[in-house]
Amino acid sequence: MTLQKLTLWIGLPLALILALAGGWLSRGDGNNQTDARIQAAVAATLARIPSQTPPASPIPSLPPTPVPLEGTFCEYGFCIGHPAEIYLVDASTIRNPAAPSTHAYGILFGFSPSLFIQTVWTISGPAFDYAVTQRYILEEKDALVGGVDVQLVGNLNVYVQAIGPTASDLLPFGAVAVWQCGGRDFAWKVFTPQDGMAAPLLAQALQRFRCE
Repeated sequence: MTLQKLTLWIGLPLALILALAGGWLSRGDGNNQTDARIQAAVAATLARIPSQTPPASPIPSLPPTPVPLEGTFCEYGFCIGHPAEIYLVDASTIRNPAAPSTHAYGILFGFSPSLFIQTVWTISGPAFDYAVTQRYILEEKDALVGGVDVQLVGNLNVYVQAIGPTASDLLPFGAVAVWQCGGRDFAWKVFTPQDGMAAPLLAQALQRFRCE
């Protein structure tokens, strides 16, 4: 209730009180009938004063997001996890701000002095070949090591393989992973300073992975 409305609610009965009291004083009449009328007007005034402001209507809560937003990149029709301290950047916008990545094809990367992560995607061909998808993200200096480890993550068949010593002495260990989802092929690559760091980083990426 606003101050103007509150004044209106209170002002009218008070005017009535003053009028009644003025008439009583001018006549010098102290009879009980006039006194009762004044008391009734006071009671009516007090009854109209709001005791408290009515509570505001509750705002309906929004449904929760399907994945945590911290440490998650969601764009181009998919979401993928990454360390919260590293931001994934659209490589296409760096080369040409007017031509960002698209739903059909794109490249993301993120780096720090102790980590490098890259993700690429493209429209799937008539038959999925993990080795072909690997080549989308591997460079000439990236040497595959050992065999391919096929992991079932949710409903995704993920092909993981280690990458041998790289050109960077600071990040000598690496791994590459590829999978298919929603008519697109995805490839993910990481370089780390220590061996054994790739597996939990891949798990973090796939835990929050969603595609349309």
